[in-house]
Amino acid sequence: MKKALTVIALMSTLAFTTAASANAERHHMLTPQALLSDRVAEQLALTDEQKVRIQDLVEAHRSQYPQTDRKQAFKQNREAVEALMAEPVFDETAARELLNEATERRLLSMKTQHEISRILTQDQRQQLTQLRQRRLGKASHGRYKHRRDGKRQQH
Repeated sequence: MKKALTVIALMSTLAFTTAASANAERHHMLTPQALLSDRVAEQLALTDEQKVRIQDLVEAHRSQYPQTDRKQAFKQNREAVEALMAEPVFDETAARELLNEATERRLLSMKTQHEISRILTQDQRQQLTQLRQRRLGKASHGRYKHRRDGKRQQH
């Protein structure tokens, strides 16, 4: 029973970590690359020096973890977890490796975001926070607003 609870907790943690990380970056986080887009750079009034420094950080991040197809990476992770669960004996070491890989990727992402925030001025950090909050609002509400009667209306 204790082993079954451990497996369930591990599976939940792994699924939540992977899904949360993907959702956070895709839906409401302005990724480091997005800061370099003309629109966002203009909204934040980034200087040329800031753009160069951010670009350097983005390239350093990419060199450590090259961009992969997120759907493919999620599928591979899910298959690895399923294979782990199909084994007759639970391999805790393999499970920890799966968790550690996801954690290391997220840690590097957080570190990069922190380094970028140190490049920005206080006003730019506040603007960036507002942009992220707006994006979070759009992501949580989606394109459609649901009415009380269950039908949706476009907004």
